[in-house]
Amino acid sequence: MIIDAHTHAFEPEDLKVIGERMGLLDSQLADDDPNKWFVRGVGDLAGLVTGQAEAGVDRMVLLPVSGKKERCADLIRWSADAAAKHPQIIPFGLLHPKGRPREDLDLLLSLGLKGVKLHPFIQRFSLDDADTQAMLGLIEEAGLPVLLDTLHAQGMIRAKPHLEWIMQTFGFKGCEPEQIARAAQAHPRLRIIAAHGGSLYGWEHLDPLYGRDNVYFDISYLKGLLEPRQVVELIRRKGPERMIYGSDCPYRHPGRYRAWFEDLPLTPAERDQVASATILELLGE
Repeated sequence: MIIDAHTHAFEPEDLKVIGERMGLLDSQLADDDPNKWFVRGVGDLAGLVTGQAEAGVDRMVLLPVSGKKERCADLIRWSADAAAKHPQIIPFGLLHPKGRPREDLDLLLSLGLKGVKLHPFIQRFSLDDADTQAMLGLIEEAGLPVLLDTLHAQGMIRAKPHLEWIMQTFGFKGCEPEQIARAAQAHPRLRIIAAHGGSLYGWEHLDPLYGRDNVYFDISYLKGLLEPRQVVELIRRKGPERMIYGSDCPYRHPGRYRAWFEDLPLTPAERDQVASATILELLGE
């Protein structure tokens, strides 16, 4: 079995905005540059389901995303509805620390969603904020895993210097290993999935996270950014029981990502663990 634990889908109006914003950010990069942020494929729910089926993926975790705190409740309902229509979808919900996290978490739980997605960069908050820490405490008490989008600020600027202006304009400090480690220490029962190999563009700074048993890494978006041997080293250093397969579809092509994963020089036991066993354990299945 293979479960893609990092996928997205968007409504048509959101896809229009995403296309405009991605074009603004990375228009100077070629489409074959793995650093370029853009939607590969259709990007809607039907495209997600079809693309994952064609890639031979058995199940997928759907992660709603929006920078608007007032949209959390609607996206929680949308994720639940998507899973009701497509049983292969494992629905997560979205919370925002500056919104109504307690009420939205109650809704999320009442609809049977399986986890929480947080995106500090898009949602424009810091893990170190007091209201974020309070929200993480609520998620910890609920017993749900949280998938945390990561970004190492200086690492991204080195890889994409044309984006330094956006970091300065919005004062975003990143979502980095030391911040994640502090959150994991403050909430020891909270199971954190640090996306993109633990720290997008900050893989050389992962030492604070390797020994944290309540921190997991997914391998989404890494194709083309890290060499296969580096991905294997990452998996083995963290331990396959703390590593999770994900593609970041539609920002990566699901079929090509699956083929890349299958070509990684892992043992069969390591591959099976990353492909599904770790996420199933996190979900209690």
